[in-house]
Amino acid sequence: MAYTSLEEQEINEIKNFWKENGKTIIVSAIIAIAGVFGWRYWQDYQIAKNHELSAQYDRVIYEFQQDPSKAPALAEFVKTNGKTSYATLALFEQAKAAVDKQDFAQAETILKQAITESPDEIFSSIAALRLANVQFQLKEFDAAQQSLDLVKDATWNVRKQLLTGDILFAKGDKAAAKAQYEEAKKSGMASALEQQLLQVRLNNL
Repeated sequence: MAYTSLEEQEINEIKNFWKENGKTIIVSAIIAIAGVFGWRYWQDYQIAKNHELSAQYDRVIYEFQQDPSKAPALAEFVKTNGKTSYATLALFEQAKAAVDKQDFAQAETILKQAITESPDEIFSSIAALRLANVQFQLKEFDAAQQSLDLVKDATWNVRKQLLTGDILFAKGDKAAAKAQYEEAKKSGMASALEQQLLQVRLNNL
């Protein structure tokens, strides 16, 4: 069937449009396709990299736990993978080993580094809370309070208040310590264990 004049006009317009814009459309399509494949490649690369990093972490931690003299390898892992959760977790493991040996000074140094290496507020809050506990053991009460100011993640509010109360009590301010314990107990956020710890402290005031 012959085209009508209107159909021929539309076809000519399409031909002219394609002639003028065809290359641009093709290039744009290629870029779009490349972008999709590029993004998928990037995602696959990140997943593979994360799996590799996880395996490295497992290996270096296992070797350190079996032989503490492997600490240099752990330190190298932290240096190579700074600002990642795995580097921070490795430092937590090293700090725990120091605490187990009652070497609180070494644990303090390691946990300060953990705060620096933490990739986000969650990890930095955990590191700061552990640092404050270590400083409390060292009777560095003012430093411990300053470390607690770095605990920003609300998950740890009860533990933060509990330790704040302990610090205040150790400094001789029983009234302020009691206020911290009571506030934490009334917050409704304390676990069963934390409720027990708070009650024991209140009973001992």
